[in-house]
Amino acid sequence: MTPPILLTGFQPFGEHAINPTAALMERLAGSPGVVTAVLPVEYDVCGEVFEALVDRHQPLATVCFGLSVRTDFIQIERIAWNRDESEQPDNAGVVREDTPIVPDGPTCYGSGLPIPKLMQELAFAGLPVTFSDFAGGFVCNHLFFRARHLIETRGLDLPMGFVHMPPLPEQVAGQPRRVGLSLDRQELAVRTLVGALHRALAEPA
Repeated sequence: MTPPILLTGFQPFGEHAINPTAALMERLAGSPGVVTAVLPVEYDVCGEVFEALVDRHQPLATVCFGLSVRTDFIQIERIAWNRDESEQPDNAGVVREDTPIVPDGPTCYGSGLPIPKLMQELAFAGLPVTFSDFAGGFVCNHLFFRARHLIETRGLDLPMGFVHMPPLPEQVAGQPRRVGLSLDRQELAVRTLVGALHRALAEPA
């Protein structure tokens, strides 16, 4: 049996009563070729849960999703930085400012996903897509770095990356020049990414 692609989202956090990535994981749960999980918005704990999921499922690849309230685009992150730096508390009330995620670890890791191919597939599907070199200083970037560090230090053959999803239209209602992205369109994006990843990984090296 072919290993699955592991997809993760995050629970709601802060003032955001809805996290579209949690709803996406619920929608994708049980789909052929994938396993899904919703992670806690807590430093350290999210990385521990991710590691347990990798050990349990031995996935073919993994894509982690988080909410970015600042964009209306699907934002593929290219770099995971070794720094927690946010005034916002996580869901356990922890605040980290200017704190290395892995002391004495590398400054950053690059994504392990074929980003140009994924962006092309999303664009062909008519979805708003861009890339970013800064995944923020909160739990999303923390998970991205912890996951990449796990893969590198274990020597795993596991393509992994992080994608920020925009808020839903109702979450940006009343904000000038904001449109958000419906959950149906976000689901299409995730399914498109999964299909593109399967095809990319099936290509000869």
